[in-house]
Amino acid sequence: MTPSETLEVIEKVEVLETVPGDAVGIEDLIEVREEGLNGKVEITVELWRDAEHHRHHIHTSRDVQLLHVLDEGARKLGVKLLPDGAHPLDHLRGVYPGHETGKPLSLEQTLGEFLKQQPVTHHFAVELVLAIQVNTRWRIAPEHEMSPKAILTLAGLKPDEYSLYHPVDAKEPLPPDVPVKLHRGERFEAQRDGKYG
Repeated sequence: MTPSETLEVIEKVEVLETVPGDAVGIEDLIEVREEGLNGKVEITVELWRDAEHHRHHIHTSRDVQLLHVLDEGARKLGVKLLPDGAHPLDHLRGVYPGHETGKPLSLEQTLGEFLKQQPVTHHFAVELVLAIQVNTRWRIAPEHEMSPKAILTLAGLKPDEYSLYHPVDAKEPLPPDVPVKLHRGERFEAQRDGKYG
């Protein structure tokens, strides 16, 4: 068994830097991992629920936060995180055998910390949520169609004090109880005019 095959079994990631020494035993590799070898690793990302499984690769180190993995993965996939890469509402999930995805990951933890968790994976999925903006507030819409009253409530605004408008046509408020079909990144303006009250 070659050292790289041994690493594959233990780390479940491909180490791009060579480990010094001709013969590296399993004990040495376990010790190196526990010491936090900061060699480069390759991880694979794809869009969650992408039927064609378009995958892209990222080369990084174990000490980066998962926020970096999400941000870099989104860039490789050609998508913009919302509202931005520093404070995304979008999620990063581990992808396990059988294409099972785990719950959204804490983006503060490092890749190295995540790789110590069981089950181990080196595949991640970027989940793009249905993020909408009301004034300066970003929220994740729970449904693809919502009434303006429900959108205001989601944004923490009282529908009897505010009305909802499309920014391009801010003359007339949206009908309060007529569902609006939402799309990712859609922006609304809430005005304190009490027209719904």
